[in-house]
Amino acid sequence: MRELQRAIRTRLSRDDRSDSGWTLVELIVSMGIFGGLLAIVFSVLLTLSMQTKDNLARTRAVDETQIGLMQIDRQVRSGNVIADPANEGVALSGVEPYYALRVYTQTDGVYQCVQWRVRFPTGSSFGVLEYRSWKPTWQSTGGVSAWRTVARNVVRPATATVAAADPSTWPPFFVQATDAESSSSAQTIRVTLRIKDPAQRESSKPATVTSTLTGRNTIFGYPADTCSPVPAP
Repeated sequence: MRELQRAIRTRLSRDDRSDSGWTLVELIVSMGIFGGLLAIVFSVLLTLSMQTKDNLARTRAVDETQIGLMQIDRQVRSGNVIADPANEGVALSGVEPYYALRVYTQTDGVYQCVQWRVRFPTGSSFGVLEYRSWKPTWQSTGGVSAWRTVARNVVRPATATVAAADPSTWPPFFVQATDAESSSSAQTIRVTLRIKDPAQRESSKPATVTSTLTGRNTIFGYPADTCSPVPAP
């Protein structure tokens, strides 16, 4: 009988220990660790989501700009006369020097004057890449097209200089200095566009699209005033 009572007390004491659970301190510590892990996971997910959004916005903006750059490339490479962007001021293009490019080109066998410019609308921190064309005989035959927007969300460089050692300051268009050892006298233009989609974070840096283009036909000495006078911008 005594052995039976002893066995019952032993079993009850074991059951009490198994049903004892966690103390309040243990529960608080466990919840704190779990909450910290959740905060880390959500922080990583939020960062990845914002980075993905930035990358998609940057890709869209760059793709749009590259289409315009491809068109500029074709026109410059088939260009007969390339006006120096340093002289393309407000009177000729509606924008400041180095922000416009004028080319007399024969792309696809069609002789025409084309003009590109980067314009920053009043009150906007983002510019637009615009394009127009006209016939060399526009004064008598007409044929001047209106400005068309090719790309948006162009960012102005902090300081626009043509210092080759600092690409971050390059303006949209300028004449690239030719290599003294080069045997070609063809005119070379540097095109640099900085793009940033408004959907990107303020801390995100703009993407830079740049290319060096050479007018192959400029070595033949076409009259420099072929696309002058210029229609009013």
